[in-house]
Amino acid sequence: MKPFTTLFLTSSIALSAPDTLDTTVIKSADNETLTQKTLEQDRLELSKIPGGTESVDSERYLTGRSSTLADTFALSPGVIAQSRFGSDEARISIRGSGLQRTFHGRGIRFMQDGIPLNLADGGFDMQSVDPLAASHINIWRGGNAISRGSATLGGAIDYLSHTGRSAPGYSARLEAGSYEYLRARFAGGITEGSKDLYFSLSHASQNGFRDHAEQSAQRLFTNFGVQLRDDLETRFYLTAIHTDSDLPGNLTKAQLETNPRQADTSFFGSVPYDNQRNFELFRFANKTTLRSGNNTWDFSAAWTYKDLDHPITPFVGVIDQLSNDLYLGATFTNTDDFLGRENVFRSGLSFTYGETRSALFANNSGSRGALKTNEDQTASNLEFFIENQHHLNGDLSLTTGLSAAYSIRENERFFNATPPALGSLTNYDDSYSNVAPNLGLVYEKNDIQYFTGISGSYEPPSFSEAVTNNIARDAQTAATIEAGTRGTRSFARWDATVYYSKVKDELLTLTDPSTMVSTTTNADDTIHYGIELGTEIDLLGSSWLDENPDQRLVFRSAYTYGSFRFDDDAFYGDNRIAGLPPHLLRSELLWENAQGYYAGPTFEWSPVKSFIDHRNTFAADPYALLGFKVGRRVANGISWFIEAKNLTDEVYSATHGVMDDAGGMDQRQFLPGDGRSVFAGIEWKF
Repeated sequence: MKPFTTLFLTSSIALSAPDTLDTTVIKSADNETLTQKTLEQDRLELSKIPGGTESVDSERYLTGRSSTLADTFALSPGVIAQSRFGSDEARISIRGSGLQRTFHGRGIRFMQDGIPLNLADGGFDMQSVDPLAASHINIWRGGNAISRGSATLGGAIDYLSHTGRSAPGYSARLEAGSYEYLRARFAGGITEGSKDLYFSLSHASQNGFRDHAEQSAQRLFTNFGVQLRDDLETRFYLTAIHTDSDLPGNLTKAQLETNPRQADTSFFGSVPYDNQRNFELFRFANKTTLRSGNNTWDFSAAWTYKDLDHPITPFVGVIDQLSNDLYLGATFTNTDDFLGRENVFRSGLSFTYGETRSALFANNSGSRGALKTNEDQTASNLEFFIENQHHLNGDLSLTTGLSAAYSIRENERFFNATPPALGSLTNYDDSYSNVAPNLGLVYEKNDIQYFTGISGSYEPPSFSEAVTNNIARDAQTAATIEAGTRGTRSFARWDATVYYSKVKDELLTLTDPSTMVSTTTNADDTIHYGIELGTEIDLLGSSWLDENPDQRLVFRSAYTYGSFRFDDDAFYGDNRIAGLPPHLLRSELLWENAQGYYAGPTFEWSPVKSFIDHRNTFAADPYALLGFKVGRRVANGISWFIEAKNLTDEVYSATHGVMDDAGGMDQRQFLPGDGRSVFAGIEWKF
């Protein structure tokens, strides 16, 4: 890895930048900017989409520990986020996207401020975002993310940053707790006339519940906006990240039940070979917005540099990758009435190009050995969408859309001393194209919506999937139909969606019939269907239209059901596709009052087993977790929390790996969840 100078240079720039402005903090009631939408604006826009969407206010997860993706999306229906070992690295899936991945996500367009964080081949890193730096997070489940240029099965997740206007003043937050967990963040927002600046600098570290699970990460997020005219604004974004992660590895089920804190110390395990995943990331981006009457042009660009050092199993070795990725995009929006009725027309074009220099070294008991291979990997994507939302009458709107994409994946591999393995692919130059229509209806009456939609999805294999001559050569596609309702009625709020996806060429870990090696291949037909249900009920009966009642007793829950199966497959029949629990319920019951105090239990329940193999011969057990949190959250001054997790000290598998056939035998695929733990935090806004 290169010396970590980027973070300190950019943090110095961010902390000294206020000297170039007047440091007077202006707490203006108007926090809107042309380039960065507010939570209220995004919620209004997402409510017009005929499918599953959500906008998560950061205030929801800041009431407790805000570390893992499981913390952030605990109450988001349809989003399965499972921490691997109490760290940023996680399994994240929407509607079965990338369901066999417990690391380095795919199948979702992962974004920061509307600009993709995915590398050009589609993969993304969970460590590239920080929930403490976000104002809110937008979620489009499935094909509903067409207006964000996403055509993946899982949809899109967008972390929206604070600005100097939306978060004026300064704040400091400190979280600490079990397993030497520490998370500290200092942030500030400054506004002077037409300019505003926001920065967030954070440190996170922990020794971890398990052995060989030490984590450390430093993150800097900044943005600087200039309103050049009333109708023209530009905003620059700067991100610097350094993250080091020890990997404890997978356990057998027997090992998990005997001692869930142990690491994999087997002969080829993570401890003898000192498995780690460390990287530095530097990102510079810009978004410029121009408005002219009812026309809006949004231009965006980003360059991302990533340096990965990844010692892993002796069979793989030490992965050393240097990536440079470029993104260019433009979106046009028109809000003129059409045929005398409200109408919103959007069209966008984007181009992504990435180059990765990848070297693979032998892993000599944790040390970098001889060079095995060198690879030059190039990925590019040209994506286009067109979408129109038209109100047929006062209650009913029709959304029509079309997305098109053309992608290229090129790989040139040079072998050093090690000859290529049987069936391995040395060079390839593949291209993919896809056109997918979208259609949906939204009917709204008395603050209640009913919607239905049809959408298509498309995902070429990433470089980590396309590794052999005769498998994973095709893009994964799907057609999805969904229907649902969302709304508010007195003391109840809800968001409910059912969906059914017919998937073709799904990227799954199966046995290659030619080499008999289990690796990622294109499956035949598969089916995904499920339910996404989010509820928020005040058991004291106060209406949600009453913004500040003296007290509430709120039951919040997110229930996700997913059935992912082979469809009359020659080898697997109608078996479940391994990887995710079919049912997952996460909820909390909080007493809240007008002064910002809250207290109550939290719950997580996975009521049925989750298979580790596609042959459905071995599974992780069901589990139930109980927690409790208490605290106070205020807009200014001192906020605090205390949160206990897994009070019953349940021994369970938080997530697990995926394989083709376990043969009914216990396998090294299980990742234990954290035991009983307590965390506390304090935040000062001034």
